[in-house]
Amino acid sequence: MASGDARIRCSLRCRAGGSQALLARMRNGGDGHGGRWPAGTAVDVVGDCGWSPLLPDRSVEMLDAGAVTQAIGRIYETMLDDRAESAWLDAVRDCVGAEHAVLSDTTGPTLAMHISRVDDGMLPLAQRLSATTMYDPALASMPVRAARRMSDFSPIRELMRTDLYEDLLRPLHGGHALAFTWRTGAGRAAIAICRDATRNHDYGDDEVAAMQPLLQHLHNAFQLRMTFLAQQAVMHRAHAALDAIQDGVAIVGVDGRVRYVNPAARAMLLDGGALQLDRGALRAARSEDEHRLFALVRSTVALRAGMSSAFAQHADDSATGGGIPIALRRDPPRRPLLATVAPAVSTMGLHGVPAFADAAMLVLRDPDQKRAPAIGVLLEMFRLTRREAQLALALQAGEALSVAAARLGITEGTARQYLKSVFAKTGVERQSELAVLLRNLA
Repeated sequence: MASGDARIRCSLRCRAGGSQALLARMRNGGDGHGGRWPAGTAVDVVGDCGWSPLLPDRSVEMLDAGAVTQAIGRIYETMLDDRAESAWLDAVRDCVGAEHAVLSDTTGPTLAMHISRVDDGMLPLAQRLSATTMYDPALASMPVRAARRMSDFSPIRELMRTDLYEDLLRPLHGGHALAFTWRTGAGRAAIAICRDATRNHDYGDDEVAAMQPLLQHLHNAFQLRMTFLAQQAVMHRAHAALDAIQDGVAIVGVDGRVRYVNPAARAMLLDGGALQLDRGALRAARSEDEHRLFALVRSTVALRAGMSSAFAQHADDSATGGGIPIALRRDPPRRPLLATVAPAVSTMGLHGVPAFADAAMLVLRDPDQKRAPAIGVLLEMFRLTRREAQLALALQAGEALSVAAARLGITEGTARQYLKSVFAKTGVERQSELAVLLRNLA
């Protein structure tokens, strides 16, 4: 239909229970709801027992099952893409012949809005519209996960008299909307598919029914995407914590496949003296060390999971699910690489990662490698003063409090006050606990 053409050709589908009077009113210019069709509208009556307004003919063709199926496929194909939500809304908008589509989510601390492609000048208007609370009562009263016309909850005639319509909806070519809402953990999310109320008719029952499965799939994809992104963020936080450790850390499955290595572990594997990475699998330089290492990996994972498999029943008594030490030999004069095997789920679980139940964490330490002093870490991580950090490191190295105080040029009483402050800032209560904490940070 050419731009500016006032003629809109609509099809009227026969329904049981219709009336001749309704058709007569429509032939005389009525829209069947007490309103009027735009001037010059041509009405083709199909049957004489009722009516259901559909899109202009071009949109009716788009709403066949094939188009809906293609749109659903497009949603899942792009689920992990950047700006996937906007691509989904484009597909929904094009499928139903709408002006634009918006997805808003109030779950987080701020409103999240996604919109189909629009002119740059319309984006600020769309953001203002998403932030309005005018639609909240209507959305709250809608059944969840069900496509509904907004006009069934907020009459279009009343809407068109508001400043909101004149200031936002009309410039955005909106007015008629098909809504689909669902509850989230701490809020609500909603999809709105909008048409220009001055140029198009409202959504018909057939269109609402046809869009229901598409919107349900969009909801499912959005939920899956949010879960994936949340888990990805958790994994990034866990990896960042492990990356900050000076020791090498590798997450290894019982099959020997490496799930993750931090930079320190990667350097040790590239060195290849005791361990190396072979096509994604961890290999030891000596076969007997590899056998011992993976026996510990399997027993650690089995004991953590409470399994009663044969290798768990015959596991070494020291494999209690905590850290299990093992020395991996290297050619002289290099000393063995020291490894500690622990359940990965115990460590990653601290960061909210539920995965890795079938994996072990290897903490690798090279005794030949000179370690950087930890004083900067203590200053940054625990907000210790330089004197407090120096005292803590002296005690961790085995010095008596009186000796450390004399070396630092302070009295023993002052040193005790410093130590109390160190305990308070680090969350430990004894010198032995402080020594363990500092050793793990070294």
